[in-house]
Amino acid sequence: MGCDGGSIPKRDELVKQKQRKAKVDQNILNRVHWFSCALSKKALSSPVVSCGLGKLYNRDAILEFLLDRTAYGDGDVICKHIKSLKDVVTLQLELNPSFSEAQSASLTNHDQEPVSRYICPITMKEMNGKHRFVYLDTCGCVMSEQAMKEIPSKTCIKCAKPYEAVNVIVLNPKAEELEAMELALAEKQARIAAEKKEKKKAKASKKELESMNGADSKLLDSTTTSSSKRKLDEATTTDSHKHKKQHTTTTTTTTATLSSTHSLTAAVAAKVAEQMAVNASRQKSSAIQSLYNSGRVSKENFMNR
Repeated sequence: MGCDGGSIPKRDELVKQKQRKAKVDQNILNRVHWFSCALSKKALSSPVVSCGLGKLYNRDAILEFLLDRTAYGDGDVICKHIKSLKDVVTLQLELNPSFSEAQSASLTNHDQEPVSRYICPITMKEMNGKHRFVYLDTCGCVMSEQAMKEIPSKTCIKCAKPYEAVNVIVLNPKAEELEAMELALAEKQARIAAEKKEKKKAKASKKELESMNGADSKLLDSTTTSSSKRKLDEATTTDSHKHKKQHTTTTTTTTATLSSTHSLTAAVAAKVAEQMAVNASRQKSSAIQSLYNSGRVSKENFMNR
């Protein structure tokens, strides 16, 4: 049939079939996603952060990546949506009291069942990939999805901080969920960028308006100062005129008073002089009369003899 000496080809060698997807052991995937950092591939250790796609990272690895985006080979593929620490949330994880380093996950030892370092604070279930876990990007609290369904509330059942449905992020979601989360994250980042742009524009407008108001205020202050200075000068000039007028009036009054005083003094002096003259005249007449009287007495005395 093959004309090569009796070889018989199989059907799959003659008919092209759709390749089957290679099956990956779910236990290995769980150990990779839930026990190690998605960026550095090292074991998860506090502080642990998560992005809007629900991936788990060590905070130290994210800091190294932000400082040097070439620090990890596939960093630009895994963390292309992380631009700063604002794009990740520090998780509030509940430690598992039964955890020990000897029971930590290992990618080489598949026989040993790993014990998770963290558990749900409500249901006490381990965060090992067998149960769905979520976190709230408002507070970072982590709990199992079952706990949220059993205790429906508009506030976090761990810290009582309010949240909405959009604030619930699934940790390590399925492939079909990841696509929707990527779309929602892109929309969220675009909305945040638009809000920042609007705030920046409003801030610039406010600053420009304040600058204009400041210029107007300075102009008004200058005008007010000039007007006040002019009024002050006018008031000073008026006061000066009033002072001069008052001084002139006072001088005139003083002069008139002195003149009147001098006139009165002259009149008194004249009167005194006149009185003195009269007194002197009287004294003279008295002396003459006394002489006359003395002679008469002497004559009478002579005749009487």
